[in-house]
Amino acid sequence: MEILVYPSPLPPHWQIPGSFVDRNPNLCYLAFADGQGVLIDACSDLEKVIQDVNSRHLHLDVLLITHYHDDHTFALADWLEKFPDLTVGAPASSLKDLLAAGIGANRLFPLSEGATIPVGGETLRVVATPGHTKDSLCFWDERGSNLWTGDTIFGGNIGCADYHRGGNRNVFYHTIRNLLKILSATTEIYPGHLSEHYLTVPPYPWNREKINNPYLANALDGKRGNFDRALKYFSLEFEIAEVVMLDEPDLEAICKLEREIWIPALQAPREVIRERLRNGHRLLAIKEKTGWLGMIGWCYSPFSLADGPDPFPHNFQQFSNCKSCCLDNARSAFIYNVGVLPERRRKGTGSLLLQEVFEKIRKDGISQVFIDSRMASYNGSAQHAQEKVSPQQIFREAVDRYFSTGQMPSEAALASDPTVNFYMKNGLTPWLLRQDFIPDEPSGNMRVICQANLDQEAPLGDTPASDGE
Repeated sequence: MEILVYPSPLPPHWQIPGSFVDRNPNLCYLAFADGQGVLIDACSDLEKVIQDVNSRHLHLDVLLITHYHDDHTFALADWLEKFPDLTVGAPASSLKDLLAAGIGANRLFPLSEGATIPVGGETLRVVATPGHTKDSLCFWDERGSNLWTGDTIFGGNIGCADYHRGGNRNVFYHTIRNLLKILSATTEIYPGHLSEHYLTVPPYPWNREKINNPYLANALDGKRGNFDRALKYFSLEFEIAEVVMLDEPDLEAICKLEREIWIPALQAPREVIRERLRNGHRLLAIKEKTGWLGMIGWCYSPFSLADGPDPFPHNFQQFSNCKSCCLDNARSAFIYNVGVLPERRRKGTGSLLLQEVFEKIRKDGISQVFIDSRMASYNGSAQHAQEKVSPQQIFREAVDRYFSTGQMPSEAALASDPTVNFYMKNGLTPWLLRQDFIPDEPSGNMRVICQANLDQEAPLGDTPASDGE
């Protein structure tokens, strides 16, 4: 596959001297093979691209969008007008925004993880890479070892976590770790911006990025805390949510949230909530102008991962109603009640709750966290307005096999449950399954216990990205 690189200048009235985009101008790409071309992001220099398309006798009928940010899409209407047969492949979650911007539905097709786009006799594979935004995608020419990264990875840097568009630091860390696992040593990356660190036109070698890009180096070494602190500083201007710590005076609001978030069987009574708060539990909520979006509770425990599974709480009451220990004796945090209003689910609010509570726990000097994950797809749940979850046979069979043989379910089987998959995408690892943990019929009264170290994880070691170094 051949690749041409194009600067894509912003309109003059958008340009701000000294801004990130001023220092790192936008780039777009024309990839082609066997007379077929694909444009990656909407280049503003139409004349130059069209000149190259014509001189090489290429057929151009697809334009791919890495994510929905104006600096990558503002020239889209010009391309659609110039090429009446051109169709736009865009992140599935961004189609509504593109329709609202006036792009006709007949010109759009959705892209999601694993989708493929033919380019002559070659193929581009879609890799979902959320973190910069919820909808961020990379396009992978696996055979040619080329990766178009949009704003997921730059040369020597990564994109900010843009909370306006569902960006998230925890999710971003998991995304980078995943790319480090799957990309070969010979991969060349083509970012959505010229690198101010290198001041050379892409491609940028992946092996060099692992050394020179501090975010990749931290993720490779498992230094999750370093990764998060650096990205928080880089993303400060986008941190828009109001984070509120709730306490006993807020009991009425807490109880109202409980009723709105959870199915009746899981709603904590007022007395239990009051007791938790009096026992030193913490409760964090996210608020916007429209009201509360969700909340999350936790307490501190002397339990450690090194203690093994036997001493770990055997039921939800032990896990969530115990007295929070003092920080001097704490070795972990038990996180429970990760709840989001139904209308705010799948919009990044849950990940934002985890991001904020992880930061507070880390500031308290605690790195190890445990979360009890619901597994409502074990039986399915559709009886109440708070949730609609279909049963997943592959998940149920894997869980039953665990309790009969002790074999931990595969990542793929665990990820078939939407809640467990959510925690995995936020960088948590399923560690233990507990039977008769809590009265919760959709989950078979069970829980998947997930854990994470917020500061230091195991280094990735020998991955495809390190072969041949």
